[in-house]
Amino acid sequence: MSRGEMFQEFEEKRRQEGFFPQVYKGVCSAMGEENIDKLETFRDSMPDLIKFTYELKCFRDVLDIKEFYPEKNPYESKAKKDYGNKAYKEGKDLDALYLYSQAIVSTPVGKDGKSKDLAVLLANRSAVLFSLKAFHLALDDINLAFQVGYPDELAYKLYDRKAKCLIAFKQMKDAGDAYKLALKYLDKANKLSAEKKQQTQRELMQALNFFKNAPAKLTQNDPDQELYPTPELPEIPKKNELYPVMSDAVTFKYEEARGRFAVASRDITVGDVLCVEKAIVSHMLPEYMGKNCTHCFKTMKAPLPCNTCTKVMFCSLKCRETALTTYHKYECKLIDLFLSSGMSIICFLAYRSITQKPLQWFKDNRHLFENHDKTSGQTKEQKDVYVSGDYRNYFNLVNHHSERKTGDIFHRSMFTVFLLRCLQSQGYFPNGPEDTPTEDEVFIGTIMMHFLEVLQFNAHEVAQFEMVSKTSQEGAKSAFIGAAVYPTLALFNHSCDPSIVRYYVEDYVVVQAIKNIFKGEEICENYGPIFFHSARDDRISRLEKQYWFKCQCVACKENWPVMHEMTQDVLNFRCSQCEESAPFHTSSNMPQLRCGCGTPINLFKGLKELADTELISEKASTELDKNNLEEAQNIYTELLKKLDAVIAPPYPDYYKIQQNIWKCIWMRFGNRIVTGGMRKPVLPGDDDYDTVD
Repeated sequence: MSRGEMFQEFEEKRRQEGFFPQVYKGVCSAMGEENIDKLETFRDSMPDLIKFTYELKCFRDVLDIKEFYPEKNPYESKAKKDYGNKAYKEGKDLDALYLYSQAIVSTPVGKDGKSKDLAVLLANRSAVLFSLKAFHLALDDINLAFQVGYPDELAYKLYDRKAKCLIAFKQMKDAGDAYKLALKYLDKANKLSAEKKQQTQRELMQALNFFKNAPAKLTQNDPDQELYPTPELPEIPKKNELYPVMSDAVTFKYEEARGRFAVASRDITVGDVLCVEKAIVSHMLPEYMGKNCTHCFKTMKAPLPCNTCTKVMFCSLKCRETALTTYHKYECKLIDLFLSSGMSIICFLAYRSITQKPLQWFKDNRHLFENHDKTSGQTKEQKDVYVSGDYRNYFNLVNHHSERKTGDIFHRSMFTVFLLRCLQSQGYFPNGPEDTPTEDEVFIGTIMMHFLEVLQFNAHEVAQFEMVSKTSQEGAKSAFIGAAVYPTLALFNHSCDPSIVRYYVEDYVVVQAIKNIFKGEEICENYGPIFFHSARDDRISRLEKQYWFKCQCVACKENWPVMHEMTQDVLNFRCSQCEESAPFHTSSNMPQLRCGCGTPINLFKGLKELADTELISEKASTELDKNNLEEAQNIYTELLKKLDAVIAPPYPDYYKIQQNIWKCIWMRFGNRIVTGGMRKPVLPGDDDYDTVD
């Protein structure tokens, strides 16, 4: 809310121009008049356009797909391991954790997925994590160590540590099984002295005797204990039956000139949670790879590696397994090729939209992609439940294809073919590339090009709150870390004075009301430009350039002032009957004020309540300065309710309170990290990072 910057504007500034724009210009110059004329006939048939572009000789001749990615380095791995061992022996657990993590990311893995060196490193790091009481992270390291080939002669140590981790989570049955395996593998510990082996055996038998003699209820797994943390997401008190991620206070309508938009089906109060939605597709910004989990965007304390590249990392074994068995195998060896092409995060998302599903899934669900219905999602026509993870709903988001110029369409077609050739090179299709695309390749290319158009208007940023200190909001800021698609949230229209704010938990988006919204009012989000940050003409121009509409929100229609130009010379007091407002000039001697509906407005009561809010505001600011975030947010919320009942925007204090509520929400619930004076990420980067919790 506070940035006032559209995600695409941010993307244009951060992204380096690569080789593809030059390829596009070269092809346009070389293709000849005859082919240029053909483009006009193909512009409204994506399958024909994909086939035409694929077979275009001047494009095919310059399109060379080469694997290009940061590889493993055994020498770096060995050096970091030695430093890690030294730090661990000296009791420097945090240093050891950092060094072992660097070694783990750099360690080569065989084609069979096995690596004794990696297994030993993971085991070593699990000892550090156990010492730090990060038991769930230690369990992931232990389980992955066994997967990649931890030696049998050492396995007893790891099973013993696994049992102790499981006991910490009251998973007693599983702990008992781990102790039994520790005892079994103790026999294979050939390098262990007889005395040490006997001592270890006694300790394991002592642990097993506890399980043998303890009451049955003490040897079972506790089903209420969670081994792994889950995202802390708020509950929606009353969910919408048609839109499961949305509150029942929200309904959707459609008008030809406005598209789909959200409307309040009942009164909504500031602070109400309206939406909690998981992304249907998401992708990390390249510069945050190594700082955040590639799969879920969570910050990492003990990153788990890809077997092949050093670019991406994962926060957990679950995220790693999901990524490696779906999309990452089609992306891993092309990461640096993608970056050198200059492709935007939108293109990464379009590619991921395909790679996270197998080819057979698209063939089995061909019906989802046959008809683009730009009206779908409106409540009165909605018979089926609108599911966020349904590709049909993603596919039906607006793409404005008919309004595009031929050059824009051809450029997207060329980039689609580039991505299609990348898919071919990594084995997504059963056969290698030929001069003519197969039916399946044209089908996938058509879907991917459609998503490239959809994403221009429907991708959201994923952000995290970066704080200089854990206990202060001074210097804190919102930072974009990735992009995602939320098919339900995408149905909301824009206002430069939005009624909702977003925050992110991993790649979930949570939407809360930031003002009181009355039944029948449109519920608007914000696409970037906010009226108190930038002037009307600037906002309208930027929105028209990116989203192809001219903003008609109240802030634009009435040309509300930016924050530094706002004064309290004129106050818009609310009418108690019609909820409209009437302006009052504070220099006026008129003791009475009347609304346009004829209702008199009690000025003395209104002015007194405004004076009372100043004391409440001071109390809220004090709590925020003390880092009492929950109390500060509650006071600010009540304060906003009081203001909203008395006065209508624009009013500077109103928006300052909104900003403080937004900060409290992020600092309490959203993705957040501390950037001040912390250790660098495992991969070298420009900033120092560590997690808050």
